Amino acid sequence: MPMKTKFTFLCCLAMVWCASLTAQTEFSKTGTRWYVPYWYYRWLGPHYSNSKTNCYYLGDDTLLAGQTWKKLYVNERLCGAFREQESKVWFTPLDEYLESEYAPRLLYDFSMQAGDKFYRTEYDEVGMFRNAEEAAALGLSLDGMEEMVVKYVDTIGGRRVLTIARNSRLADEEKWIEGIGSEESFFEHWRPRPTDGSSSLQYLLHVVSDDGKTLYFNGKIADGKSPSMLSEDMKWCESSGQGPVVRSLENKGIEGSFTLSSMSLQEINGKIYYLEGDGYPHYPEVVELLYDFTLQEGDFVAVLKSWEWITQTEYWPPRVTLDTLYVEKVDSVVYEGVKRKRLFLIGKDDDVWVEGIGSLNGWNMFLPWRQIEDGKEIAGRLTCCYRGDECLYLHPDYLDCTTLKGESVRSAKSGLLDVRVSDGTAAFYWTGSSRADRLYVYASDGGKVADIRMDGGTVEIRGLKPGIYYYRLELKDTEEAVAGKLLVR
Repeated sequence: MPMKTKFTFLCCLAMVWCASLTAQTEFSKTGTRWYVPYWYYRWLGPHYSNSKTNCYYLGDDTLLAGQTWKKLYVNERLCGAFREQESKVWFTPLDEYLESEYAPRLLYDFSMQAGDKFYRTEYDEVGMFRNAEEAAALGLSLDGMEEMVVKYVDTIGGRRVLTIARNSRLADEEKWIEGIGSEESFFEHWRPRPTDGSSSLQYLLHVVSDDGKTLYFNGKIADGKSPSMLSEDMKWCESSGQGPVVRSLENKGIEGSFTLSSMSLQEINGKIYYLEGDGYPHYPEVVELLYDFTLQEGDFVAVLKSWEWITQTEYWPPRVTLDTLYVEKVDSVVYEGVKRKRLFLIGKDDDVWVEGIGSLNGWNMFLPWRQIEDGKEIAGRLTCCYRGDECLYLHPDYLDCTTLKGESVRSAKSGLLDVRVSDGTAAFYWTGSSRADRLYVYASDGGKVADIRMDGGTVEIRGLKPGIYYYRLELKDTEEAVAGKLLVR
């Protein structure tokens, strides 16, 4: 073979090999996890309810009839195996002895185009069939099966997304996502037909890669571009009528997944969701949006305001109340030297969101309810936000997370400090026995106006514009300080 021809042949072979690699998706990767909430309720006879979140994950390879398959587990129990080839995903059920009750079935075909048709059942029989011959080869008939059609095909985040529907009811759509599966319930769409007067519901909530990265959550494919707001070293301090409250997160080992008190939070694509309970494997009774930093001026968004149980039984889901917010204005603001997106929202409860920080109304931070005391809502506010030792936000009325400007720390007698204001000049006269050390003056927006080392007991600050200012005088060799507020007319 001539050298040039040989080189061309090797290049073509390499291209085919690379293509075979790129064709492999999460259906071929050990460690991929699918979280599917499941709810079951029997209406007739003795009432019975069951709810949980099933975790499906891919294990090691196994050989079946000379082909390599990936073992599929549900909640630690072997239930089947996947095999992916040429944009098609095959499934076969397996027991603990690696034996299957029927031949492999085609589960997904992501190579289909808009207008393509196929058949499947709603209950009992697993698989999709392109024609009567395919079904007959497995001993099945198309009688009683639904004719399905691919309405359109998109590409989102590098993944093909097929929107399918019943040919007889095109408005009832379902999405198949390459490497993810059906949003309806991953793959157990073919559940047993109920014969005991029961109802069941399941849907795909969360897909996680083998290295803990979130690939999909609640209808959203991860774009991998949005900056993260949540991290385990984040801390928020809030103030209310009950005093300061510090909130911090605990990482659940999954990208964007955290616990805060008894709730769970999930971040994806600039959005943060609230999940009631400690998360998986518990069934999330509430999955609602808390923040959306992708919003623009003029947008509307419905966010979680509150939820409550309407009965004392477990058979009914909680009643959820949403607040529809209108984005009145979007601008940017600089906090601690970092420029951040800020959203002004109007609704039943007006709010201000800052990207990377959250709500500036403390009790709205992550809690989907209002604190009530003596029948009245407690007005809260965010006083500070830290990531580790880095301050991301400090309220302009505060000197630190808990000290309001104008309050004293181990209060020295404020009468020993005489403050006089005239013609844009503030004069400070300290007459106490302890030596004055340093004087700080802040504008009402939190900007530092003066930071002066005291030389003696008197200092003047000139050129002050009309407005409210806060001052803090620290004493030497002591933790005492005198703080207050002054008005320049």
